[in-house]
Amino acid sequence: MRVSPELGQARSQERREGPAVTGVLNLAKPEGMTSFSAIRVARRALDERHVGHAGTLDPLASGVLPLCVGRATRLVEYILRQPKTYHARIRLGETSDTGDLDGQVERVASAAGLTEAQVAAALQGFVGVVQQVPPMHSAVRHQGRHLYELARQGVTVERQARSAEIRSIRLRNFTAGDPAEVEVEVVCGRGTYLRVLALDLGQALGCGGVLAWLERTEYGPFRLSEAVTLEQLTTAAEPRSLLLPPEAALPDLPRVDLLPAASLAVQRGQAVWLQRGPAGGGTAQPTEVRAHSADGRMVAVGEVTGLRFRPSKVLLPVSG
Repeated sequence: MRVSPELGQARSQERREGPAVTGVLNLAKPEGMTSFSAIRVARRALDERHVGHAGTLDPLASGVLPLCVGRATRLVEYILRQPKTYHARIRLGETSDTGDLDGQVERVASAAGLTEAQVAAALQGFVGVVQQVPPMHSAVRHQGRHLYELARQGVTVERQARSAEIRSIRLRNFTAGDPAEVEVEVVCGRGTYLRVLALDLGQALGCGGVLAWLERTEYGPFRLSEAVTLEQLTTAAEPRSLLLPPEAALPDLPRVDLLPAASLAVQRGQAVWLQRGPAGGGTAQPTEVRAHSADGRMVAVGEVTGLRFRPSKVLLPVSG
C-alpha cells in the first residue's frame, strides 16, 4: 500500500514527538469482563492506542487495574515490583479444574469438621516465599502460547513451580459448614495466584479448596476506593482529565530537579550533572530516582551516582 507524503510526514512527526498523552489510569475493572476488554474501552475513551497494563485480573475478579498511557507504558516494570492486596473468599470442601467457580466444581471431602483455628493456622503456613505451580487457566506462556489458550483446547502441559512472595494473610471471616467458607485479605508480590493459594489451602486441610470470589483492593499506591469506573471513563466530558501524572506510579522513588538546560539534555537521553542530589544527600552507590523539569513534570527515571544523573526511561521527549 502506497502511503501519501502527507501521511508519511504525520507519522514521522508522531514518532518524533511520541504519543500525545502520558499518564496512569487507576481503573476499577468490573467482575465478568476480561482485562483486555477493559483496556480496549480505555483506548477508545482516551483516543490513545498506547495503553498497557501492569498485570491482568481474571474475568471473574474485580478491582484495581492500573493502566499506563502513552509514554508512561515505560513505567510498567516499576509498578510490577509493588505489592498487591486482595480480598478473597475461598470455599473449602470443593475444587475445580480452573481453580475458581468458572470451571467444573467437584466435591472433594467434607469440610464440616473444620474450625476457625485450624484454618487460621494453615493460612499462616503460606506466608513467606512459597512455591506455586501456575494454573492452566493463566497467562503464563508455554512454547509461545498462553496456558489459557491450551486449556481451552483441552490440552494440559507440565508446568514448573515458581517462587511467589506472600507478605501477609489476614483471616477476616470463617463460616463453618460443608462447604466451609473463608474470607481473607492477602498482601503479596508479583506472580502470586490466589486460585493456587485456595487449592493449596484445601490440600493442606485435606478437603479441597476453590476460589469463590476475588477483588484487588490495592496495587502499590493505587486504591480501589479512588479508582475510576468504566462508566465514569466513558461518560466523562474530558476522559484524559482522569489520568494521574506518571509520578503517581513511583511514590517511593526519590525526586531530583533539573535546570532547563539539564532537562533538555535528559530529554535527549544524555547524562547530566545535578545541582543537588536526592533528599538525604548524594551517594557513591547508584540510586534510582525520578527527575523533574523546572515546571514540575516528570522527565525521566534513572540513576544518580554522586551528582551525576543518567536516564534509563525518558518520558518527556524533545518536542518539535
